[in-house]
Amino acid sequence: MQLTLILQLQIALFVAFLLLVICIIKIWLQRKALEQYRKSTELFKQSVNGYQESVELFRQAINEYEFLLKEHGIDTSKPKAKVPQQSISPPPLQFKVTQEEIDINNKYLHSELIALTNNVKTANQLLEKQRQFYPGKSENWLLKQVISDLKLKKPQEQLRSKTPQTQTEVSLSPPSDTPLPDLKKMKRQPSKPKGVSKNNPLYKELLNLISGNEEIANRLITHQQQLNPDKLENWILEKVVGDIKRDRRV
Repeated sequence: MQLTLILQLQIALFVAFLLLVICIIKIWLQRKALEQYRKSTELFKQSVNGYQESVELFRQAINEYEFLLKEHGIDTSKPKAKVPQQSISPPPLQFKVTQEEIDINNKYLHSELIALTNNVKTANQLLEKQRQFYPGKSENWLLKQVISDLKLKKPQEQLRSKTPQTQTEVSLSPPSDTPLPDLKKMKRQPSKPKGVSKNNPLYKELLNLISGNEEIANRLITHQQQLNPDKLENWILEKVVGDIKRDRRV
């Protein structure tokens, strides 16, 4: 019995000792937390005092500024007039044109220039002159400029040819040395371009090759119809599509 009582007392003392140690640790942790809280409150008070000092300095600066304005006779009570804002219109939409479409358009314009001059060498000479006059311009701009100049010159030449000649220049009978025109060598006038069905699969393939640009497609078709007036619609479309594919392979 005495041994059991002694064991119980020892166990009770050990448990009490553990509880005492735990309490001491908790008190130490609470004191440490209180110390950190005290330091943080001191820092907060210092920051608040610094903010109040900066506000006071700012108020003093404002008072000095207002005093200087009054000395110079500047009235700050009047509200400033609002500057009317100009309405800025959005920039116009710009469509991106690929280099391939530009090359096709240049090819068409070059063929049109050759048709106007009836001579490849003359067309190249006119284009070279324009290139020398305007060295910074693009090939497309130069071709359009040459074509527009030729179209302006043709009506003037026709008007000059239709003006009545003077009596000294008019002869009643043609000279005997004037040769008659050779009908075989005369160029055949191209027939008017015919319409092409938009449901034709070849026409759809042509649109796919030039990114759906119908204007360029119609120009190419019209050009081929002028060069080959007797050919059928499918032949014309196959020719245009084949030329584009060949140019891309090159």
